[in-house]
Amino acid sequence: MSHCTTYPMVFQDKCLLFKAMRDLEMEPENVAWEMYGSSLLKGLGIGGESIGKLLTGSKYGLNLTFEETEQGLQPMFETDALFGEERAIVEERLLSEVETAYLRCAVEETAKKYRESGLFAEVREKRTEEGVSFVLKFGTGNKSVTVTKSPDGVIEETVQGVMGRSCTDATAPLERLLSSANTPVERTWTPAYQANVEDRELKVLRLTR
Repeated sequence: MSHCTTYPMVFQDKCLLFKAMRDLEMEPENVAWEMYGSSLLKGLGIGGESIGKLLTGSKYGLNLTFEETEQGLQPMFETDALFGEERAIVEERLLSEVETAYLRCAVEETAKKYRESGLFAEVREKRTEEGVSFVLKFGTGNKSVTVTKSPDGVIEETVQGVMGRSCTDATAPLERLLSSANTPVERTWTPAYQANVEDRELKVLRLTR
């Protein structure tokens, strides 16, 4: 292992998020959205404030909308059918499903970037008690990035089979989809990271991105 990285997951790519929601049969769409002061005003269509085109979809009696912010696409829930503790449980369940579907799309998109640079890449998915994991194998020599999402939405990346500081190039495409410039990132380096070696396959990836 050359390094391990953890950070809270952020939705960054609207097209990938749309695909993830479609995979969950949420019937996503980009619609002009207006914010109202109350359900009554919304029903009457009075006093709405336009906040632009937002990505929205529904499932389990919830409407889930994503607003674009400097911190990424932020989820907002709306429902007239669920209340109190039940609503909180369903919101948590749906958000976790969307996070997992988005992560799957992000790992597949990263594998696509590898293939476009001429490298072999494949993705395998597995579920554990800790959460869902995706193993992205690439190039030659048993190189891989294992990405795990915990139930609370924290991402952990582990790079295997890469010597030297090129290992950060292995995760850069993925981190652009899962984090923002303001995301707190924690990295743990191993002796393999200190090796005075540059991986030629990852150099190609870096030059073509």
